[in-house]
Formats: sequence, structure tokens, C-alpha cells
Amino acid sequence: MAERMTKSFTTAAHVTVVEEVDVTELVLLREAFKGSAEKRGVKLTFLPLVIKAVVPALKEFPYVNSNLDDERAEIVLQKSYNMGIAMDTEQGLLVPVVKDVDRKDIFTIAGELERLAGRARAGQLSLDEVRGSTFTITNLGSIGGLFSTPIINYPEVAILGIHRISKRPLVRDGKIEIRDVMYASLSFDHRVFDGAYGARFMKSVIETIQEPRKLLAEIL
Repeated sequence: MAERMTKSFTTAAHVTVVEEVDVTELVLLREAFKGSAEKRGVKLTFLPLVIKAVVPALKEFPYVNSNLDDERAEIVLQKSYNMGIAMDTEQGLLVPVVKDVDRKDIFTIAGELERLAGRARAGQLSLDEVRGSTFTITNLGSIGGLFSTPIINYPEVAILGIHRISKRPLVRDGKIEIRDVMYASLSFDHRVFDGAYGARFMKSVIETIQEPRKLLAEIL
């Protein structure tokens, strides 16, 4: 992991875009599905919902879901949507992979996240469980921090950081309302795509998170 992080930081042209996200509807959506998740024996966190919100944006902006082959100087567009999830463990940072998230519902993803987290904590992850990611999400929400500038998980070209959710005043339709808000940050390799492309990708993710009807089409 140290070698990959060093190679990523010294090779990729890192740029980070930070956005404020109104997750009020996401909070309500999670509450609505928590009971169904418990009946299936899984705990529904916000992460499976964010994962499903990212999928349509990756399809719309395929260069975000790519690898850069430095030796051949080629960009390799990935046909799979395999989500690396950065996890903090006693052994240090580990990134197990939930594969084919575009073909799984939120309950299946939630169950796989629980299983992988347990194996990561026990130091039992197999090589197959940490290989093949095409995009990575790092979630610092439970720990703290307003936002971060995460390092890309080489050889991927982008990583999404999601952070603490807190109630803050937002202006909506000319009125101040108390909403559930978090910051999201996208670090990407500027050699593969530019800031405008990255900003449009983030806009797509945020629109899906903030519009429940769009998210409902993805989560089930």
C-alpha cells in the first residue's frame, strides 16, 4: 500500500474538487430502507447509497472509471464497475473491493461491505478481495474532518472522499433552512481528464444523491 500510494502521489497529476452536498433526502431514504435491511440481516449505512449514486455518473463519464497504463501511455476504459472501499484497520489502510456494484442492490452491497470489513479487521482478506477495483471511495464521516484531499488508488485515476454529515443552515428558494449537509471531494489525475470533466462528474453524483427519484432507480 505504501508503495502504491508513493507511486500514485509522485506520478499522477493530482487535482481535488470539493463540493457541498445536501444529503437531507439521502438521510430520509436511508431511514425508509433501514427496516428492510434489518429483515435481511444487514446494517444499512450511507455508503451503499453513495456507491449506487456514483454508478450512473461513472457510466456518463467513463474516463473516471479508467486506468492509466504509464508504460504504454494508454488510457484503459474499464467495462466493470468494481468499487474499492478504503478501510481503517489495526493493520493500517486496506482497500477491499465490492465487484460489479452496478448489478447489485443496496442490501447485497451492504452485506458485502460488512463481510469485507470483518475480514479486513481480522487480517483475513484474500488477494482476490483487494484486487480489480476501478474506482475507490474513502469514507471519513465516522472519524471526522470537514473534507480531505485523498490520494488516488493507483492505477486508478480518481477517488471520491465523503465526510461527516452535520446539520447546517442552507438557503433554499430564498429561505434559510436547516439541512443535513456533507462535503465530498474528488481527487483525480489531470493527465487523464481536466477539471471541467471532473466537476461535471461530481455534479452528476450530487444530482443523483439529492434527487430521490433518480437514486431509487439505482438502489433496488
